[in-house]
Amino acid sequence: MFRKKNRMAVWSLCLSVVLLWSLAGCSFSQKDQTEPGSAVQTDTGSADPTTEAIQPEPEPEPELPASQQESEQHAAVMEDPDAPAYAKEYPGLYSDAVREPNVLHEEKVCYLTFDDGPSSTNTPGILDVLKQENVKATFFVVTGEINEETQPILQRIVDEGHTLCIHANEHVYSKLYASTEAYLADFAEAYDKIYDLTGYRVQGFRFPGGSNGQVNSSGCYHEIVTEMTRRGFEYYDWNAYDHDAEGGNYSVEQMVQFAVHEVNISSRNDTIMLLHDTYGKEKTVQALPSIIRQLKDAGIQLLPIDNTTRPVHFYVNESTPPEYVEPEPEPESESASQGESEEPAEGSAAA
Repeated sequence: MFRKKNRMAVWSLCLSVVLLWSLAGCSFSQKDQTEPGSAVQTDTGSADPTTEAIQPEPEPEPELPASQQESEQHAAVMEDPDAPAYAKEYPGLYSDAVREPNVLHEEKVCYLTFDDGPSSTNTPGILDVLKQENVKATFFVVTGEINEETQPILQRIVDEGHTLCIHANEHVYSKLYASTEAYLADFAEAYDKIYDLTGYRVQGFRFPGGSNGQVNSSGCYHEIVTEMTRRGFEYYDWNAYDHDAEGGNYSVEQMVQFAVHEVNISSRNDTIMLLHDTYGKEKTVQALPSIIRQLKDAGIQLLPIDNTTRPVHFYVNESTPPEYVEPEPEPESESASQGESEEPAEGSAAA
């Protein structure tokens, strides 16, 4: 009986070995038949590195705002121990406008400039007139007012070959001219917004109210001008004006007369004309075709501002145009004042 049990145990053991051997052979056979490229377990249990799931590439870091991008000019000022703290801010806020030599024209030219836009009501009409007359102009924009409706208009200004300049981000004198730091912060915000929306790097600007307005009485005018000039930005006042923003309620015909007359009598061959394209300036749109045609008929070339344009500066002797007498307005408009020399009240600024 004992021997019979031993024989049965031996047979069971042999059968187990055979079964295990068969299973092992089947497993090796399956591994050998595995198709190339499929995951195969190694001795360590890790997957074939060529067959691991592809990991997504890390997203690139967001681009810095244009005013915060490094520049050679900023690197130089950081080494200056006497530079004020605000000069070391906004490392990308630099231009080449004041470094370009100005062109002195032998014949009269006029630069049409539009302040306070873009607006959905009047800027498109002005762009239509400019396109029809094949004229390029300059737009000093207020970026704080740009929205989904006016953003395409800003892009259209660039696409159609006009010059973009900064007027302000917020056209609020008390904030804008509170300090040099406040002005730079507002300018940098406008600069970044224009670059972000259009890819356009602004070269020039115009002080809201002009350089003889509230900026001049703020106590930081010279600091602001010195710093903006150091950064290479040029500012442009004006020596001709269509009088569309001083509350005089002039007719379209009177506005045309003002604009053309002031260009014709200017002692400078290069005149910079102030107009507006913001809301409520429908008369400017209506007057523009006649202004352009009469200037063309007088042989005056119409140009956009660029880095070679000689600026008008109200309080810089070599750039200030001489005083001149305005044309006599019609009787009902005699009380209107000259927009170029007046310091306008906030909300009705000539610029």
